[in-house]
Amino acid sequence: MLARFVLALVLIPGSAMGWEPMELVNGHIRIASQIGGHEGYSVIDTGAEINAINSIFLHVNKLDFERGDLKVRVGGVYGEEVRRTYRRIPVKLWGSEIPFVDVVDVNLRDRKMQMLIGAGFLKNFIFQFDYPNQRMRILPRKAVDMKKSRNVQSRRDPGGGSPLVRVSLDGKPVWLTLDTGNSGGILVDRSVAATSGWLDKYPRKQTQGFGAVSSGYKETFNMSTLEIGPFEVENPIVSVPEQGETLNMFKRQSTTGTHVRRGRGKSRGLLGFDILKHFVVTIDYKSGLIHLAAPE
Repeated sequence: MLARFVLALVLIPGSAMGWEPMELVNGHIRIASQIGGHEGYSVIDTGAEINAINSIFLHVNKLDFERGDLKVRVGGVYGEEVRRTYRRIPVKLWGSEIPFVDVVDVNLRDRKMQMLIGAGFLKNFIFQFDYPNQRMRILPRKAVDMKKSRNVQSRRDPGGGSPLVRVSLDGKPVWLTLDTGNSGGILVDRSVAATSGWLDKYPRKQTQGFGAVSSGYKETFNMSTLEIGPFEVENPIVSVPEQGETLNMFKRQSTTGTHVRRGRGKSRGLLGFDILKHFVVTIDYKSGLIHLAAPE
């Protein structure tokens, strides 16, 4: 990885939460959490539009919370399901109890995993993830001027709220969702890879991927370069859906109550752990503004 330059953040002393540990396990950001007196962990997922609780964790520990009337269509990369919600779940994070409301019930496999923390919580603050040093902190908006400090072309996805970044893959500009829940490198629509000539240029191998509600197969290859903001990453890992398979995020979607069909903003894929692991990533989720820095 070659850093061309680094733009420093200017913080107001005493206004930010101190650095807290985060674990990087299989490419996911894990933080310690406690629900109903049970210790476990939760995952921070900037690509998730919802906050979700693991139904397996609830079942194993015989926990029950008040159900809500709201039903939510949960869309993962490899499929979607309609799930019910819980009205309110008290979660202990960083030593404080935080009430999460309208929390979706999903199956997250690991019984120790408690929550998937997404847009409902992340939009309230600026988050800073120091991947190389495995630590994170939360900053109030008055602590940093993200409009001045941003060094990546980015925006908030109007379709789902996740942060989008504009990168250059082999010289081709592409908008990707910055997704801390994506444990791989880069996932792009197969049509983008085909029209760009990447499928002919680079040798591919089949791999299996896992989403929030299902799994599927994809083809993976190493590209020559990725440019993001002031940085260049050599030989990034890129994946595309298998021939004939359309991932859920690339489908056209019907607008409720009409026959109009629309896509998910400008995003043509996901930018995940294998790229983010090189950086200190600062995200204002609400505005979609992003800053990248080399670690200290």
